[in-house]
Amino acid sequence: MKLYAFQGYRYNSARLDAAAQAAPPFDQIDETLRDRLHAQSPHQFSRVTKPVARDGETPHEHAAALHREWLENGVVERDETPSLYPYAIARPDGSSRLGLCALVGVEPGREGDLRPHEQTVAKSIAERLALLRLTQIDIEPVFYLAEDDGVLERLLSEDSSGAAGDALVRHTDPWTGDVHSLFRITDPERIGAYAAALKGARAAIADGHHRTQVAQTYAAEEGAKGGAAAACKMVVLTSLASANLRIDPVHRGIRVPVDREAMSALPARRETLEATAGKDIAARVAAAPQPALAVWFQGDPSPELWTLDAAAAPADMPGRKADLPASLLHHHLLTTAGVPIESATDGSIAYEADPEDIIELLQSGAVTTGVFLPPMTPKQFALATEDGDLLPPKSTRFLPKLVSGLVWCGHDAEIVEG
Repeated sequence: MKLYAFQGYRYNSARLDAAAQAAPPFDQIDETLRDRLHAQSPHQFSRVTKPVARDGETPHEHAAALHREWLENGVVERDETPSLYPYAIARPDGSSRLGLCALVGVEPGREGDLRPHEQTVAKSIAERLALLRLTQIDIEPVFYLAEDDGVLERLLSEDSSGAAGDALVRHTDPWTGDVHSLFRITDPERIGAYAAALKGARAAIADGHHRTQVAQTYAAEEGAKGGAAAACKMVVLTSLASANLRIDPVHRGIRVPVDREAMSALPARRETLEATAGKDIAARVAAAPQPALAVWFQGDPSPELWTLDAAAAPADMPGRKADLPASLLHHHLLTTAGVPIESATDGSIAYEADPEDIIELLQSGAVTTGVFLPPMTPKQFALATEDGDLLPPKSTRFLPKLVSGLVWCGHDAEIVEG
């Protein structure tokens, strides 16, 4: 991949509390949270990532005008020289996930540098593309996993600890307690060391398929050339060899009728679970021999734990090398039960990170079947995607999530290749 240092936009800490302006990613903000965040500060970053219409302006027009105002008023400033930005997330349990915020080239011809693993939805792409066209600012990083040999993790450890570890900003997530710290590297030799570590490496798109496609589409329609910010996507790169990668499941609620008899006839070892609380069901699935999942049909008093026979699945199933339960569910169990693969993206399936939400949907009658999935290991992720397979939507949930508003990049910024 092509890695670039860039002149980052950042909040001016001399004018306001920069850490207090950070926001969750735009797709984690519903209307209630949006209003709450906007009320916190006139400079809250969600006002740009999740804008509302004002004074005859569309939401996107208002976001662009607001950012210009922040620049003119000195609330936001741009770093003088192109930089790389190590980004550390310290968790309450003492673990820390390290990443590097940089630009990665996405202009036409560089598609081979990136490895997507999930399908995208056209509506989501169109909305963010409209915002990018108006602002010409890459406002939020996406999360990539670098297929390196672990050197990236070592470099980041050196640059986010000890004497080098003077953070530009530290934001504590009020919901999770995670501490997000941003650092800055300006030394050309050190920037070159990062570029050398990633030379020839590919990156797997862990979180941010839609925003990556937005950047690729914009670069193509603008005819942006390599070496320009408009031909790049701002990313946070973490080594796939990192010991602190966490990939949590997203559970499913099937809204459409399911042929229970056909689904239950598939090869699997079944065990009735006494657990009826979501967290307990999820824990049993995670601890079970894999591949496994739990199925709870509406009207049943309790769910069942199914240990699946991966050998019975179609040979061309995506993610076949890792025998992922999510793939087995969509491409084997559900298709056999009369639920076509298109259901994954047409609204027939509810996706919930909290297993308790699936239980509430069952109890309300909103879904016919609840399915509880296990977490995924980094090794499984690498195996499942190494041949370019596109997995079902929401197959992965990488935690902790990045926050927005620590650093971002205008398309007119100076950038340098590492």
